[in-house]
Amino acid sequence: MAKDAELVNFSEDYELNNILAKNGKSQSEVNRKILCELGKECKALLGDKRVLTQEEFGSFLAGHLAKLEDKK
Repeated sequence: MAKDAELVNFSEDYELNNILAKNGKSQSEVNRKILCELGKECKALLGDKRVLTQEEFGSFLAGHLAKLEDKK
């Protein structure tokens, strides 16, 4: 079982902001909403998983970074 710190909690803005910061993207509300949508896509792609690890979502997100606003 993965530790809590290894999982992505899409309901916590600070977690989403950390993901955005790691990827050089703006920590905006729009980007957080896009991350939530991408999380749903990733879960569906992986067989309707209930939770995602940081590694799973990070790998998926790498191919979708263009959808997010850059830092200004």
